[in-house]
Parts: sequence; structure tokens; C-alpha cells
Amino acid sequence: MGTGSGSEEGTEEGTAGRARPGRARALAVASAPRIPALTAAGTAPGLPWLRLLGGQAVAQWVLRELDDRRGFLFLPVAFATGIALYFGAAHEPWAYGGLVPAGLFGVFAVLARARPFAFHLCVLLATIAAGFAVASLQARRIAHPVLARTLQAVEVSGFVEAEERRSRGSRITLRVTHLGREIADPPERVRVSLASGDPPPVGAHVRLRATLGPPPGPAYPGGFDFGRAIWFEGIGATGYALGKVQLVPGPEPPAGLAFAAWLERSREAIAGRIRAVLSGGQGGIAVALVTGLRDGVPETVEENMRVSGLSHILSISGLHMALVAMTVFFLARALLALPPELALRYPIKSWAAVPALFAATYYLLLSGAHVPTQRSYVMTLLVLLGVMIGRPALTLRTLAIAALVVMVLTPWAILDPGAQMSFAATLALVAAYERWGQRLMAPSGTTARRWTLRPVRYVAALALTSLVAGLATAPFAAFHFQRLAPLSLLANLAAMPVVSFIVMPMGLLGSMLMPFGWDGPAWRAMGWGLDLMIGIADSVAALPGADRGIATMPMASLILLSLALTCLCLLRTRLVLAAPLLAGAGVCVFLLARPLDLYVDSRARTVAVRGPDGALSLMGSPSTRIAQRFEVAPWLSAEGVRTVSAADLTQAARCDAQGCTLTGPDGALVAYSRERGSLAEDCLRAELVVTPFEPPADCAATVIHVDAWHQLGGLAATRMGPGEWRLSVARPGGETRPWLPPSPEVGQILLAPTRGVDPAARSPGKGASAEPVAAGRASAESESEDGGDARDGEPDDDEQRE
Repeated sequence: MGTGSGSEEGTEEGTAGRARPGRARALAVASAPRIPALTAAGTAPGLPWLRLLGGQAVAQWVLRELDDRRGFLFLPVAFATGIALYFGAAHEPWAYGGLVPAGLFGVFAVLARARPFAFHLCVLLATIAAGFAVASLQARRIAHPVLARTLQAVEVSGFVEAEERRSRGSRITLRVTHLGREIADPPERVRVSLASGDPPPVGAHVRLRATLGPPPGPAYPGGFDFGRAIWFEGIGATGYALGKVQLVPGPEPPAGLAFAAWLERSREAIAGRIRAVLSGGQGGIAVALVTGLRDGVPETVEENMRVSGLSHILSISGLHMALVAMTVFFLARALLALPPELALRYPIKSWAAVPALFAATYYLLLSGAHVPTQRSYVMTLLVLLGVMIGRPALTLRTLAIAALVVMVLTPWAILDPGAQMSFAATLALVAAYERWGQRLMAPSGTTARRWTLRPVRYVAALALTSLVAGLATAPFAAFHFQRLAPLSLLANLAAMPVVSFIVMPMGLLGSMLMPFGWDGPAWRAMGWGLDLMIGIADSVAALPGADRGIATMPMASLILLSLALTCLCLLRTRLVLAAPLLAGAGVCVFLLARPLDLYVDSRARTVAVRGPDGALSLMGSPSTRIAQRFEVAPWLSAEGVRTVSAADLTQAARCDAQGCTLTGPDGALVAYSRERGSLAEDCLRAELVVTPFEPPADCAATVIHVDAWHQLGGLAATRMGPGEWRLSVARPGGETRPWLPPSPEVGQILLAPTRGVDPAARSPGKGASAEPVAAGRASAESESEDGGDARDGEPDDDEQRE
């Protein structure tokens, strides 16, 4: 299970111009078009277009990259580009449309084999088209209905396919067998939150009464789309149960449900045994590492692990899969080496890879087979297959193949933050160890000197791993979670030896000893290691500057930084200098990005306004649990704010029973009308009015009217000038994608002033005073709890919209 630096595969991925073994060279010449030789002037004949990119030197660098067979490593990048083009389309493309350009460019590539650059260009374009086609076809394959409108107190029956215990209650995923209301295209699966912390088991057929609605959209434009994410899990509606869940007889269960039920029982049995020995944070983390069930991890422990940069330990991915496979591999190899005759006559190293492969497969299924775990499993599978046939395979090509396999099976994985960070970290680590690993770990000197330097080399390798992985994943953490962990290197240096040598080996040993009843000592040893890890996380999280918030990064910045990482890891010539240029461009785009001045939730009950000082203030109903968790928290996170509470941000608002007002950018007055009777006055005095009601035809203000029954995503606006606001919507009207509800209605209207009013007359301190609007309005603390909700009657259940 080595790195493969001495193999033919690793040699092919070395620096440009490195000598290859004769067989590998022959295969390379036979399988690809011949790269034209450089002329005396330093350029390749027939490639004048390269001079436009920087002259003869660029041509030479490109030739050396292609001659070193590194073009294959860019195929996953091209494939992911095609998938991204599919998800970025404004409407659903023809499912088979991508096959046409993919086939054409494939034919062109075959015809252009004698012209290397044309060949590689056609292959690149064909791969992009193939990614687009695969994403379209996979979306068509799993297409299922999305609930179009909210259903109040509807009876639902179905098989429990998944259950999850949470800090407040639980939730289940039902495969619907009966919906007690006749609607067109009922959802096939629904996710329902339960008040009880004891959900029905997987495989049971249940009946319950619930309020269901379409899956929610992003909290703000550019935010994470929960509705799209769970649509790819097969879920077409979410909601909450009313009353108790009843176990009732059902029809024939669907295929595969019996296996899922057995697997869930196995997970619960292992989790129960661990909890019988370990309690509190120890037991919750141990269960998460062994079975993938994270519901028992205390929120304070999980938050401290995020702040300290150790949260990757809780997500089963490459580290855990490698430790499981490696432990089983070396244990099996040691047992097979006990009989000398067996060790001398047979390939016990290849034999040892078989139980390691079975252990990795079982761990994949037991942990839930999430996308990072899938990537880790594919890479582990390739490495073990390489061991079986005598070829180490832990190279960049292994990662490229693993990426292609995962994207073909689950194209939506490119949207998953965990998958992005997992691939980025693995890419950086493999590239770093291909360049410096041999030099760092190669033995040198006498035997005594080698043993003396082993601890130093281990610490150096651990520091390199933590630093490289942290830098590679930082842009993705900043984009998705708006946070950085600057002290993660310190935390990982202290915690990873504990995880690698105590926690995971004892977890594997406990799982193996469980059938014999001797797993208790292993769990207790694992708990001791977890205590050390939790202590390290708490200590690092308590240090000043451990948690750094960062404002939302534009998508363009993430793309540029991702390309910079790709160039830095895959290129070997001076073309790698494109990496700092791309990174610099990404940072510039981030620094020049203009922040949003206004946030509005999809139900028009909470509004955030950027004041003249640049800080956000709230008006509406930010004190409710659902508003704080699903609306205010994402907005504050997008601003890079970590410690300010929603209650503190309502002090500046002037509110009464009919609505609120706030002073916005450049002193512009923003009004929130929660009652229809306040619209006339707000239209007269405010520059911008946010309301769930239809505004009067002669309203002088710019109005954002939010239709709370049809809008499924947040809204935002930026003030471009006096009386001019630019609106952006998380889910614009007119989009026709399979994960969106079928309603064609636009849930918001942006109206320009309908009669001439001087904007200065509506702005506080610029003419007419804004005080008449605020007169009689009490402080934010006196506003009603429901905030004039457009959907009166729904409880404030913070699980409802998850």
C-alpha cells in the first residue's frame, strides 16, 4: 500500500522530461498521438497559435506537459465543468442533448490523432459535453415529483426508509404508499419531523397526520439550496407530524428495504453497545466514527471541533477508510506470515488485500455511503487492487479515476461541500507527497540515525499533511460556511496521533470483538483517546482568534481559487505560475464584491437591513426559533458574524403592531409593513417597502412584495443609488428544473415608484423627516411573536423547514 513513487504509474506522473522504463514508454507511444518535436527555434511545427499565449516558451511548456501524459489528470476537471454547466442552466435541457456534442467531438478527436493539440482539445470538449450529458441523464433517471403547495393536516402512510434522532425530537423519511388528499403528482418520498425522540424503526409501515410543504430554497441568493440537495436524495416534500405515529400493516415492501432495515439494525446494535460503555461526548463521537450516526454528538463539542479545525474527524472519509483498510491489511498480512512456508511460497501481500477490501466495503455501507466516503472507498479499492496485482496505485491518476467514477454515479456530488473539500484535500495531499514525500520519508544514514529521525519525520509529515489539507480546503470552507480555522494546524498536530494510533484502531478492534463479548476494553480505550481529542479541541477553540468569520465569497472567487489549486497540483512546468495569478484574481474578485444591503426571508416575516455604519439590523420576527435557525443565522453567517445574537440586532428598529422601519444605506429609510393598513403611510415616507401584501397602485416607494404562499427562497437587494434597488432572488420565477415545485407563479414583484417623488424627501436627514413613520411604533422587543405571519396557524417548529 505504498505511494507508488517507484512504479511505472508514478514515474509517468513525475516532472517533465523524467526518464521512463522502456515498457511504459512503448505503451505511451502506442496509446496517444505523437507529440511533435521542437524545432531549433524552440517551437513545435504547426502550432503557431501557441505564440499568442506567450511565445515559444509557452509552446515548449505545453508540449512537455502533454509529453508527460498529464492531460488525463484534467479530464475530471472537464467532466465537472460539464456538470456545472448543466446545473447552471436556466431551464431543464433536453436529456440527450449533451450526447450529440460529446459524440461529435469524440469523432473529431479520433480524426485528429495525428495533430496532438487538436486531439487533446477535442478530447477536452468531448469530456465537457459528456459531463453535461451524464448530469442530464442521471437527473432524468431519478426524476420524481415535488409537492406544489402546502398541505395542512394530511394523512400520510408509508414505509420508513431512514430515521434520525436529533437534539429536539427526531425525523424520518417515508416512502409514500398513500396520501390522504387527491393531488396531481404526489411526492414519492417525504421527510417528516417528529416531536418524539424515539422514531419508528426502518422498514416499518406507518400512518401519521402531518403538514407537508415543498422543500425550502436558499435563505438568500447564492446560499445553500436545501431543496435541491434533498431532491437528489429522492425527497419531494418536507413537514412535521401532528400527533402520534401509528404502526399499521402495509403492502409488499419495496426492493432493498429489508437489507436497509438489517443494516440499520446493525448500526443501532453497535451504537447501543458503544453507548452502554461510553456516555456523553465520548459515546456520541465513538458512535459517529464507527457507524456514521452523528445525532449523539453534543452541539458544544461539535462546535469546538469546527472552530479548532477538527470537524473532519467526525465526517467519515479518507482518513477513516484508510485507517480501517490499513489496519485490517497489516493484521491479515501478519497472521498470514506466521507460517514460514506460507510466507515464502505464496503472495500473502495480495491475499491480505482481500479482507481489507471486505472491511472497507462493510464500513462504506455501515457509515451511510456519503459522497466523501464513496470517494475514499473508490480510492481504497484502486489501491488494494493495485496491491493484488503488484502495482502500487496511490497516485494522481488514482484520484482522477475515483473522481470520474463518483461524478458518473452521482453528478450532484460537485455541489456538496463535503465532497468538494474531500477531493480538494486529497488532491493537494497526493500532489504534495508525490513531490516531497519520498524526500521526507526516505531512509538515510545508519540504522541508528534512521530510528532516531523517525519521530522527526513523522511530525514533519503530520505537519505537512495538516498544512496542505488546511490550505486546500480553506476556500471551500470560506465559501460554504463563511469561517476559517487559523489554528487548525496546531489542533491537528496534537490530535491526529491520538486518532490514528488510539481512537480508530480501538474502534476497529471493538467492532471485531463485539460478537465475542470482549469489546468493552476496546471501547474504554477508545473513550480515553476521545477524551484527549475533545480536550485538545476545547483548548484550541478557547484560544484568541481561533474562530474567524469571513463574508460570503462570490462564486467567481471560488472558481478561480479552485482552478489555482488544480494548476498548482497538476502542472509540472512553468505553466504552474498560472496558479498564483488565478489565486490573486480570485482574491481581488472577493475584495471588490459588493455586499447585499437587504435580506428578506421567503415568508416576508423577517427583514435585515444594512445601516449607514455597514452593520445589519433586523426587523420583523427574528426572535422565533424558526427565524433564528433558518433565516437570521444564514444571513449573519453570510456577513461573517459569529457572536452577535438576533435580539441584539433588533435594537435599532422602530416597530409597532403594524410594522417596522430602519435607516438603511446612505440614510435611506426602509419600511416593513406587516399590516395592510400601514402601506399608505410607508409608501409616502419610505424609499423601500417590504410587505407580504399587494401594494397600492400609486405607491411612491420601491416595493418588494413577497407572496409567502409561493416564494420558496430568500430575496436580497442592493441599493444602487437614490431610489434605485437591484433585486436578486434565490429562486427566480420562470425556472423549470426537476427539483423545483411545478408552480409557474413568481412570488415577488419589484415595483418602481409610480409617481414623481424626490428621493431626498423620503430619506431621513435629507428633507422630510422619517419620524412620522416611526411615530407610535414601540421597540422591537414589543412586537408580536408571529410577526404577522402570512401562514397563520403553523407552529414555530424549527425542524419543519429542514
